[in-house]
Amino acid sequence: MKVLILKPRLDLPFKKFSAAMSDPNLPEIRTYWDKFCTELKVAHEKKNDTVFIVEAPRWQFANDIVKEYNADVTYVPHTEKERFHGQHLMKPATIYHGCMYYMQTVFPELFTIDPVGWGGGASFAKTIPEYVSRKDDDIFKQYQERIKNNESKFDQPKTNIRKIEYHHDDFIFVPLQLPHDETIKYHSKLGVCEFVRSLCEWSLESDVPIVFKGHPVNLPSMEPLKEIIEASSARVSYVDDVSIHAVIPKCTAVYLINSGVGMEAMLHEKPVVSFGKSEYQHFVIKGDIKDLSATWADALHESTNKDALLENYKKFFNWYVGTICYNCNNINYFRLP
Repeated sequence: MKVLILKPRLDLPFKKFSAAMSDPNLPEIRTYWDKFCTELKVAHEKKNDTVFIVEAPRWQFANDIVKEYNADVTYVPHTEKERFHGQHLMKPATIYHGCMYYMQTVFPELFTIDPVGWGGGASFAKTIPEYVSRKDDDIFKQYQERIKNNESKFDQPKTNIRKIEYHHDDFIFVPLQLPHDETIKYHSKLGVCEFVRSLCEWSLESDVPIVFKGHPVNLPSMEPLKEIIEASSARVSYVDDVSIHAVIPKCTAVYLINSGVGMEAMLHEKPVVSFGKSEYQHFVIKGDIKDLSATWADALHESTNKDALLENYKKFFNWYVGTICYNCNNINYFRLP
């Protein structure tokens, strides 16, 4: 079988910027992409497949390259069929000539591979899994160890250097997402500014405090959101100097659109409310931005039903980590879709 792996240049931004400069000092999170492509190549070559790797800036990849190589399977990074317009994999499996789309998850060593896309746009995210193991909680416990060590996809402050003020025990934590991020653009009908504004207005009506945290990757892009929060008369606050793992244990529920923090909040065994499409959308509370009072009632109910909540989260991790994701350190050829 002929296999083509499109590998993004890791020293350049994945998005196209006119003034982008090469940076050879790769952040650790980028190194996992290199490991994934290398291990994927090794997995195929062990089965005597012919593998080609084409490395270029991510935004230069187009379907013309796929047609030129005419591979049986092409692995395409950080995009989806709807935008890349790659040919869908054909079955029976004697002739493929199709594209598979791979993406890094919130756990940097784990990647997904899907014939349609990633995150909330992937085929595996569209329906509730038919079967998920209920008994094995080893995977869940394994990933809980990460939060004990303050691990996250993006670096978190080592200590809680800012006191989070709230006026009673029940408050909502909202890890903010980048307004221009592709997971917002393609996997959510709700924009980040509208999300923040709606929550602030509801907080004023309900008197429920909300703590918003800026996204650590691009704090300047948080300024418009910060202005909305600071202009509100509600009991809302904005922080960016505290770890999510210091805030989540104190909150009653975590609200987000479709951030990967939702999975990390599961590890803290907290009710998660999602307002967009995500990998975990069938395992958490579906938020209704037009009825935030009903959504809050659902979150409070979940917070008092910890056994059912925990069983559901364990089922998610068994399914997602155990059957959907691929570890860049050891890819099993026979699990490849």
